[in-house]
Amino acid sequence: MSSNVGRNSLIMASGTMASRITGQIRTILLAACLGTTGIAANAYQTGAMIPQVLFTVISGGIFNAVLVPQIVRTLKEHDAQERLNKLITLAIALLAGMTLLMMLATPLLTMLYLDRSWGPAERALVNAFTLWCMPQIFFYGLYTVLGQILAAKDNFVTYAWSSVGANVISCLGFTMFLFLFGPSSRAPLEFWTTGKVALTAGAWTLGVAFQAVVLFVPLMRLGLHYRPQWGVSGIGLKAMGPVAAWSVGVMGVQELANIVNARITNGAPFAGGDLYGIAGNGSYQNAFTLYILPYSLIAVSVGTAIFPKISRAVAEHNLDEARDDLSGALRNVGVMMMYFTMAIVVMPVPITIALLPSVNVPEAKLIAGPMVALALGLPLTSAYLLIQRTFFAFEDGRHPFLFQLTVSIIQVVFEVGVMLLMPPPYWTAGVGLAMTVGYLLSFPSLVAMLRRRFAGRLDGRRIAAAYLKALVAAVAAGVTAWLLTDPVMALLGASLPQDRLNWPQAFAFCAITAIVTAIVYALVLLLLRCEEFTAIVKAMSGRVTRRANR
Repeated sequence: MSSNVGRNSLIMASGTMASRITGQIRTILLAACLGTTGIAANAYQTGAMIPQVLFTVISGGIFNAVLVPQIVRTLKEHDAQERLNKLITLAIALLAGMTLLMMLATPLLTMLYLDRSWGPAERALVNAFTLWCMPQIFFYGLYTVLGQILAAKDNFVTYAWSSVGANVISCLGFTMFLFLFGPSSRAPLEFWTTGKVALTAGAWTLGVAFQAVVLFVPLMRLGLHYRPQWGVSGIGLKAMGPVAAWSVGVMGVQELANIVNARITNGAPFAGGDLYGIAGNGSYQNAFTLYILPYSLIAVSVGTAIFPKISRAVAEHNLDEARDDLSGALRNVGVMMMYFTMAIVVMPVPITIALLPSVNVPEAKLIAGPMVALALGLPLTSAYLLIQRTFFAFEDGRHPFLFQLTVSIIQVVFEVGVMLLMPPPYWTAGVGLAMTVGYLLSFPSLVAMLRRRFAGRLDGRRIAAAYLKALVAAVAAGVTAWLLTDPVMALLGASLPQDRLNWPQAFAFCAITAIVTAIVYALVLLLLRCEEFTAIVKAMSGRVTRRANR
């Protein structure tokens, strides 16, 4: 079974990597079309963010919390096809209703995300982008449900790779926009006609629709031929009710925090009187996109692969197996995430330019602030994903709600404090730091709640030891990178203080620094006898040996 988890994690990771590569090309083209600062960039990012936020809540909340454990149980029944038909039909109905409601409420929603500094014309542009993006809620939710059915059947390939098609379709839309209209970051509001909004936001929505609908193909190949079937009897809806209620609570808490985030980041450039020189929502969303790359590639892949296995263990009342699976996932993900945190913290501007060649150094510096602030919490946010899925396997939505409520309260208080005490240029970075502080202060309570779920035994010493060793290795690698920065920059003919860093220089700097820091990180982990890293090295060595002997 562990080999299946490893294989499925690799499939998810490879698909996620391909998705992130094509997604990064999409982000580069988006930045080329609309820039990362100014009205158009902030308007588009706000419009695209609203359904993305709702999708994140649906994916990590209602559907994962409610439907996935039920899908695992349903597949064991003799009438699995009928029950799945009912579950999928129910999901489609809920998603369609939610999407329609959100589309009708678009003007009210965007009003919540924008402060009073946005005028009627600017608000109209945000409404247009949001309305074209809003159908993504339906298709993202459908993708989650169908994908988790495939995951429960240990069929990950199409699930992992379908998002590549979504990115390709969106890239075609942005490429066509550039071909027809060119870079338009400073274009007047009158420039943004319905056709131009549709070409940018609408192409992305079309891609998301493809990503979901294509999953029906592998389902049919598995013999699961979906037919609409109404009814709630026999699908465990009564048992799912309490979890659903808590998940809706999580959705409300997260949404309120995101509204505060967006109002602060959208208002910062106006409050500071500089639409292009102060980081706003466009800069924050680009920072979040870069920060989330390792999280999506590693934590989401492992979490998606391990979730059905933990759900099965919990359903069979095998706490020891569930505990071992969770412990191993937490330790392995933590060791990897600590390195990425260090890398983002020590070279944020080169990373930004290397991954977003269409931005200049001043724009990269605006993105770097919130990106570093977010990256400091990367190991904790990754661990929470795995822990949240474990609670859902227990059909427990209450404890994730309490944790998220605590995080959001701390986050909002911190953000408001930054806005009141600091000048506008620091507001957007403060929003990123608020998330990290919220997770850091709330995590001990989450661990205590999780320990109770496992009868007081959580393998805490091994988990803590792995994270501590990874932290020591990350500090050593970070100090090495800091010492290398000036010599390597001088060698490449670049200078960050003078805003002199082009894409080839940024890419070369990241490559050199990544190689050196990876070596230092690995050596320190080996010296500290980090069993998780040692196991990874042995597994890789075994694969190389087997291939060499073929």
